[in-house]
Amino acid sequence: MEQMRNELLQERAVKQDLECDKISLERQNKDLKSRIIHLEGSYRSSKEGLVVQMEARIAELEDRLESEERDRASLQVSNRRLERKVKELVMQVDDEHLSLTDQKDQLSLRLKAMKRQVEEAEEEIDRLESSKKKLQRELEEQMDVNEQLRGQLNSMKKDFRLKKLPSKVLDDVDGDDDDDLSTEGGSLYEAPLSYTFPKDSTAASQI
Repeated sequence: MEQMRNELLQERAVKQDLECDKISLERQNKDLKSRIIHLEGSYRSSKEGLVVQMEARIAELEDRLESEERDRASLQVSNRRLERKVKELVMQVDDEHLSLTDQKDQLSLRLKAMKRQVEEAEEEIDRLESSKKKLQRELEEQMDVNEQLRGQLNSMKKDFRLKKLPSKVLDDVDGDDDDDLSTEGGSLYEAPLSYTFPKDSTAASQI
């Protein structure tokens, strides 16, 4: 009986130990479950927060991308306008260059023509100067001839007086000689003055 009682007590002690272990294990299991639930909740919340942050970041990047695309489109339009403007300016500069080249060529031709006219005018002036000098010499020579004729006439008058011709004859001779002298003198002086200048001389004098 004693042995059975001891075995029963031992079984009870073992059963109590098992119950204590069971209670302890159940408590640990409960704690682990609560910790798992807490970890799952924190993970879920952190995951949701991360997803929200990622979604916000994605939305921000999409907005930036749209803004950059709009800016890029605007820049492309501006670049096309600037390219058209540059092409127009280049065409305008080319046209102005051609126009200036044409004007330069025309001015060069006009300058050459004016130089030719000046040279021709100078040649005409030289010709007129030489003609003037020639006429001046002829006039001086004719005046010398007239002076000689006048001297010869005066000498003839003295000869007639020395021969004591009648006064009437001397008067007639003097009158005729004076008429002849005036006629000859007029013709002698009028001959050089009747020289007609060429038509180009007026244009040369104006230049």
